[in-house]
Amino acid sequence: MRKIHKSVLLFLAIFCLPLFAIPGQEGEDQPAEKSGKKITDKTICITFDNLPAERNYSHEERKQINEEILAALKKHNVTAAGFVIGDNVEGDWKILVDWLETKQTLGFMTSSGQDVDNVPVEIFLADITKGKEVMEDIVQSYGQKGRYFRFPFLHYGETPEVKNKVEKFLKDYKISIAHATVVTEDFVYNLSLEKIINSNDSLKFLELRDEYIAHILERLGYYESLALEIFDRPIRHILQLRANRLNAMFLDDILTTIEDKGYRFISLNYALKDRAYQRPDAYYGSRGVSFLERIKYSDPDLLPATE
Repeated sequence: MRKIHKSVLLFLAIFCLPLFAIPGQEGEDQPAEKSGKKITDKTICITFDNLPAERNYSHEERKQINEEILAALKKHNVTAAGFVIGDNVEGDWKILVDWLETKQTLGFMTSSGQDVDNVPVEIFLADITKGKEVMEDIVQSYGQKGRYFRFPFLHYGETPEVKNKVEKFLKDYKISIAHATVVTEDFVYNLSLEKIINSNDSLKFLELRDEYIAHILERLGYYESLALEIFDRPIRHILQLRANRLNAMFLDDILTTIEDKGYRFISLNYALKDRAYQRPDAYYGSRGVSFLERIKYSDPDLLPATE
């Protein structure tokens, strides 16, 4: 059974200089000024797909991954959102309880994690229902008001008929779509991490960390510019990450980097109140892309008429 090497984590925590200084943190839902900190237009919600963790991890690895993620969120006073794959939960309910106990938000994906583009739409809708049912009792018991769904692989349907049917289903059941505007390739960097996890060469971990942080910064800059291009203003961004070893190890650095860029962390509920997320899209490509790219690459002939 592979475990996250605590010696590696200890080295990174104690002996590695932090990338940036960590500023104070605002309240998660109110854009109010605290402790003399100047208000910024740059806001972002942190989200994690595939809770309780990717399929290839053992129970003990999942437990440690989530402990590290939740510790970093607490350190930076972040209210994040995690999206659960119901079929993967068995034996890991305590992990989800820990998320709710620490005031995080839980949403869900399809129960099996299957792709809307690979199954008949009726089967996909049944899988959404099952995913919601898996989570309903626990989120209700903790008083969470909103219900949030994220499309696996950020695929919303290859045809207007499928996409419209799924969106109507979600709307009828008062389930909000948890779009993502800042999309990363963290899974690629996680594969690199798995290749060196048994290494005693700390420089390899530092090099990977720096490459990954540079990737996060590049993605942030790109989607900042794209939001300005489309909306002519900053929007409340939503960052998509995955619950994996990479983000468990480096989330503290990621959050510090984002803070240093002038961002304030917000909840998913507050982010989705941005009117940008009411903009319709007509993107039917095969790639899982950012909500901003869905709008940019929409087929204008398939968009609803405007007055």
